[in-house]
Amino acid sequence: MKKLTILILAIGLVSLYSCKKDEDRAVLTDYTAAQLLSPPQGSYILKEALKDSVLFTYTWSAAAYNPTDLVKPVYTLEMDTAGNNFNSPKVLTSSATSFSFTITHGTMNNMILGVFSGIPDALSTFEFRVTSQLSGSGAACTKHSAVLTLDITPYSQVVIVPPIYLLGDATTIGWDNMKALEMTHLTNGQFAIVEHLSGGGKFIKFIADRGFWAPQWGTDATGTWDAGPMVYRPTESVPDPVGIPSPDNEGDFWIMADTANLVYQVQATSAQLYLIGDATTAGWDNTKGIEFTKVSPGIFTLTTNLTAGGMKLLEVLGQWAPQWGTDASATPNFGNLVYRPTESVPDPPSLTSPGTGTFTIEANLITKTFKITAK
Repeated sequence: MKKLTILILAIGLVSLYSCKKDEDRAVLTDYTAAQLLSPPQGSYILKEALKDSVLFTYTWSAAAYNPTDLVKPVYTLEMDTAGNNFNSPKVLTSSATSFSFTITHGTMNNMILGVFSGIPDALSTFEFRVTSQLSGSGAACTKHSAVLTLDITPYSQVVIVPPIYLLGDATTIGWDNMKALEMTHLTNGQFAIVEHLSGGGKFIKFIADRGFWAPQWGTDATGTWDAGPMVYRPTESVPDPVGIPSPDNEGDFWIMADTANLVYQVQATSAQLYLIGDATTAGWDNTKGIEFTKVSPGIFTLTTNLTAGGMKLLEVLGQWAPQWGTDASATPNFGNLVYRPTESVPDPPSLTSPGTGTFTIEANLITKTFKITAK
């Protein structure tokens, strides 16, 4: 029994000595963890208009250790999604001298959308804590504050990346490379635009910089008007690739250039949109759809009264296809638009109204997304 007591005492001493000053081997016998003092727990909505303004100033108290002459701990402010138990936290700041950290609306928005894959205009819950750590590897060296829980709603934004541009005699600006049309970045090197194209016997290309003919992308002999390989011309010393042929018929077309995989797609898209559904004043009568205003090719907006219920977007009054619905990832305020080209294709799910009142509905057929905001 005496031997067992000595063994337990020895194990305890090893644990006590695992977090100590190297120079005098002082033993840590007591501590008080640092605590987050601000911001207050609550719900916050991020604003793009305030992207450069301060959202939160996190402050925390100093940790207290006994003995008091230990080296200063390093404080780390961590963020993670609620319920993840800080299994994969993201570090906002780390310092041995500072007891505060300031973050703007824009930086927090980028964190939520870019790092945590959050959904724009949808509430997400995040947890924050401050960790104090002394030199060493024992459990006593690292202490966590109580968890601060914040509900945060990010805003939608377009990630700024170097654009590419559309031009050609099939487009509205012709071959004037100073007026080439900027395309919207979708993801992973994919760019898209909706443009009115003239039909038959004309061509389009993509360029990297206005005013220059290289870098540029065309196609080869296998490319058709609706899909094909992209051929890259890095400099003007390299011969021009052939142009991508225009569709047979004039109209508005969704044009996507994938600069990573070097392929393109062209699809006919809506020249007009109409809203129907039991959330609207038109009901499900497809002959009485409420007309959107076409802001530019592929961009539509409508301000109307809504109640609880579902909605769809139609291209032609009196017909159930082509139509636009959404998918399971959508919220009442934001989501993907899913296209149903013909009645032989199953219906996509309906958009869900955010509630009763006056709302503005924005349909972006370039990014194939919708946004609904209260007026």
